[in-house]
Amino acid sequence: MLNSHICRLSLLILSVLLLSQESLFSQIELEHVRQVDTIDTSLDLFGETKPMHIELTLDLKKYQREKFKGEYMPVHFHYYLNDTLQLEKDLQLKARGDFRRSHCILAPFWLDIRKIDLNNKELQDIKRIKIVTHCKGSKAYEEYVLKEYLCYKIYNIISPISFRVRLVRMTYVDTGRKNKVTEGWAFMIEPEEMLAQRMNAVVVKRDDLSTRLLRPWEIDILALFQYMIGNVDYSVFGRHNLKFLGLPGYGSAGYTPVPYDFDYTGLVDTYYAIPSENLSIHSVRERLYLGPCREDKAYQAAIEHINLYRDEILQMVNDFEYLDQKNKKNVISYLEQYFKLASYYKSLIVSLERTCI
Repeated sequence: MLNSHICRLSLLILSVLLLSQESLFSQIELEHVRQVDTIDTSLDLFGETKPMHIELTLDLKKYQREKFKGEYMPVHFHYYLNDTLQLEKDLQLKARGDFRRSHCILAPFWLDIRKIDLNNKELQDIKRIKIVTHCKGSKAYEEYVLKEYLCYKIYNIISPISFRVRLVRMTYVDTGRKNKVTEGWAFMIEPEEMLAQRMNAVVVKRDDLSTRLLRPWEIDILALFQYMIGNVDYSVFGRHNLKFLGLPGYGSAGYTPVPYDFDYTGLVDTYYAIPSENLSIHSVRERLYLGPCREDKAYQAAIEHINLYRDEILQMVNDFEYLDQKNKKNVISYLEQYFKLASYYKSLIVSLERTCI
């Protein structure tokens, strides 16, 4: 009888202990997953290579319907900093891009970040950030985003005067379709004001800059990079898909062009990228040089400069874990074709001289 009472008492004590532990563990778990009102971005936002995880809750149906209005619409921003820390804010976004606004179901957008308390001097004066989206739901469009991201990363290797990018795994909660959830790759582009600050430069908004005021070396590197990735959707003379910075001494040394927007390149190879009828190529996979005409020694210097980074560029692409093997092999093959041409720089110079402007 006594043993029976002792047994029941032991079971009761054990149950209480287990319940107490479960309650304690739940409390610890809640304490370790907490929300904050301020992001401490003392680390370089664009220096990190690990993708960000962001959830956006908005009426995508309305966004698609009103994307041409050029107006901001509300979005609930949920940023998962890590396993234990997250931030939520009510922000605004609006669609951007000329062609992609008409072509994409989910057009790229500006994200207004002014309501986010950013504990970072570099971002204090930044009002909005460009986000490039996966455009449509198929796997091909996911790969397009990743390959365009790599174009920016390649130019980062070639030139420090370039827009940095940060990969984002984006979740969309569509309030216009009963909170339907979709996911896709995206990336954010460094704001030009942030690039200017990093380079100790000023942003130049003028559209009437004479080509004579641009730094020749930077133009040569940029134009050869565009040739390497198969981009004909830019113009130094027409100021198309370029931003301009005034670096220290720019009054006498000239202004520096910085390229962006690479979805029409042969490297990305989107199905909708079709060269202009005015060009002598039938596919963006064909390379065409649109830089200014130079003396042979200037071409050679630019070729040798990019050749210095051949192994680093190919290794970066090969190590990029988020691109599937088929597309990765295609990108590497396309770049290797260029470097094979560049190993015989005299023959490459002849090709550049045929179409230089």
